[in-house]
Amino acid sequence: MYKKKIAIVGGGLAGVYAAYRLDQAGIEFDLFEARNRLGGRILSTETGLDLGPTWFWPDVQPRMSEIVTQLGLVAFAQHEYGDALLERGFGQVSRRQGYRSGNTTMRIEGGTTRLISTLSASLPANRIHLGTEVVAANLDENGVALRLGANHSELHSYSHIWLAIPPRLTQRIAFDPALSEHCVSRLYSVPTWMAAHAKYVARYSHPFWREQGLSGDAFSSTGPLGEIHDASNGETSALFGFFAISALQRGRFGDAELRNHCREQLNRLFGDEAGNPLEDWIQDWAAEQFTASADDQTPPRWHGLYDLTNVIDNTWDDRLVLIGSEAGGEYGGYMEGALLAVDVALSRVQEPRPAPI
Repeated sequence: MYKKKIAIVGGGLAGVYAAYRLDQAGIEFDLFEARNRLGGRILSTETGLDLGPTWFWPDVQPRMSEIVTQLGLVAFAQHEYGDALLERGFGQVSRRQGYRSGNTTMRIEGGTTRLISTLSASLPANRIHLGTEVVAANLDENGVALRLGANHSELHSYSHIWLAIPPRLTQRIAFDPALSEHCVSRLYSVPTWMAAHAKYVARYSHPFWREQGLSGDAFSSTGPLGEIHDASNGETSALFGFFAISALQRGRFGDAELRNHCREQLNRLFGDEAGNPLEDWIQDWAAEQFTASADDQTPPRWHGLYDLTNVIDNTWDDRLVLIGSEAGGEYGGYMEGALLAVDVALSRVQEPRPAPI
């Protein structure tokens, strides 16, 4: 029986949660993250405003609810009280009765990054390798050897490699033996959830829209933001919006020009105060090389079922395991999907426990 030692490629939620679970189980690991930070698509400002995923739904996502409680994090409900705004064209803003989503929409106090920082706090520092991209993986009778970064340094002695990256980013890794055409085709066909999108966040001194009886929700066919919501977190007041214009269109504007267009839109919708935020941010995930591939510049039309079962070739067998969010089946792309994929991988690598006497 070979000694288990897992190489985790990717330091987003899946990678960090995998390291956390492996550490708890006493299984050796190394985590390699190409960025100089952990979190992947999870990113928050210093004031706890989310530039990536922000919501989870405990009614249908039990693992997220459980890990938030287990880590002692505080969750609070998304503000949905008040009227919503509808913008059909310039100067055509109407007010509509707001609605509440069927499932309770929750957020994490301090920002979703708190999930990453809390999970990683107890991990051995010498097992976390930031700014380290895995560029090649070689399988032989001794296990899996990885080559790292531009200098192609080589590390041996891994029994398994767990890929906690979007499936399309596997094209950045040279596998030996090579993955079959069928495997590669299936991996590249899986869209990276939200990779084509960008988010605008604006911080204010107080939530003035609530004082006007507004929820902060707004929907626009004019843009540049197509969907806007309250992003306040108890300590900081904010609005955020998803861009309706494509990655290609966004690329035609400079950052300052794009911010000005967003401020002008918020001014049209919510008034002068909205157009003068204390701070604002744009996070364009389509421009992130360690999130989006060239095929991710256009978003999928809907959130389909992410099915990556039996996608890895028999040559690699269980030595190569997909644990990223997109491997989460019906929860693919969501944070719940990352937790699910890791739990499944861990159940397969752990030795069966002896039956009680």
